[in-house]
Amino acid sequence: MLALAALVAIPVFAQDEEEDTRVYTSPNGKVFVDMLGHMGYGYHFVNTNDFTPAWSGEFFMNILQLGLRPADVFGIDLNIDFLWNNFDSKDKAFVQENQIVKTADYDYYTHGAAENKHSGLDVFSLNAPLVLKGIFGDFQLGAGAFATWNISGETFCRYRQNNVRAQYEEVKAKVNPFTYGFIASVSYKEFGLYFRYNPKSSRLLPEGSVDLGYSTLGIVLGF
Repeated sequence: MLALAALVAIPVFAQDEEEDTRVYTSPNGKVFVDMLGHMGYGYHFVNTNDFTPAWSGEFFMNILQLGLRPADVFGIDLNIDFLWNNFDSKDKAFVQENQIVKTADYDYYTHGAAENKHSGLDVFSLNAPLVLKGIFGDFQLGAGAFATWNISGETFCRYRQNNVRAQYEEVKAKVNPFTYGFIASVSYKEFGLYFRYNPKSSRLLPEGSVDLGYSTLGIVLGF
């Protein structure tokens, strides 16, 4: 499922002149539908007291984009993206207790000294960003909101002990089914930057789970 995904979550930078992904354009050119129009990657700025964050981020692949262009300088884009979120820890292992994700010392798995320790949490989702865009030739500015349907989560732990590599994976981690947030974007032709904000009221994991507060800065490439 790590297949090119996730996300943001996220913005909507496929350009109007990109006809190779276009599957429908209205006779007046004001409505269009794209498929597989863009992909992107974002870095998560994680704020938590439960573990020391390591490199974490999201990857997303667009599935479908509906675009409206009521005026030359204004547009509305609704996207459906497949989103993969990953959170890594420097000093703790992610574990599941009755499918609730928590953190513990690595001894939970290793029962002694180990090397090359690495633990993380993966969440797979469908993300739907709705973005209002100002269009100035090839340059675009966007702002909007997104809703995310979180499908599944899993945790993993890898390490080496006595010259033997070990890996533990647990699937079916509990995630909140729906989350939401806000995004801002800027793009030029097929390249874009975005910032995604997840409010505290929108938790990826349910109460009792590890605390995950984060925002995301990333790039988008159109096809």
